[in-house]
Amino acid sequence: MELQNHFLIAMPHLHDDYFHRAVVYVCEHNEQGSMGLVITHPTDLSIAELCAKMNFLMADRRHYPDKLILSGGPVNLERGFILHTPTKQAFQHSYKISDQLTLTTSADVLQTFGTAAQPEKYLITLGCASWSPNQLENEIANNDWLVVPANEQILFHTPYENRWLEAQLLLGIQHHHLAYQAGHC
Repeated sequence: MELQNHFLIAMPHLHDDYFHRAVVYVCEHNEQGSMGLVITHPTDLSIAELCAKMNFLMADRRHYPDKLILSGGPVNLERGFILHTPTKQAFQHSYKISDQLTLTTSADVLQTFGTAAQPEKYLITLGCASWSPNQLENEIANNDWLVVPANEQILFHTPYENRWLEAQLLLGIQHHHLAYQAGHC
């Protein structure tokens, strides 16, 4: 099962603080485990405030919407993860997820914000979600997650509070049609 570049949609019975009504974008999935970013839970910290705290000056704030940082998951809570569209500029720690998306964990990407070099589309999380080998597959088999290919509209344009519902619509379902338990033969 290939899960990289897919959304995990939390089933209604997940009441964990990080995963209740969550959509997780899976950045990496291989035999060593999985890593993803929760894209549904904003923090109170804006990107502008983060840049100011890190002493990054934005060259032109008019090109810099005041988006919120997301709570990406319960692991590496102090680490920033920037999911963005590719740029011509290389960054110190970047990982190509697909032809359309790159994950950068180095702060040098923030220095491009407000300039022509900034990524066209991006989101920033503090923290991430991770799973040991086969853990995520077991959670999917236990009916904790629905899986659907990722969609840039939901990642970058859908309001945070609507992402869980909109991701379900990619599967042609609505949350009130979901059962809290699944039968297994």
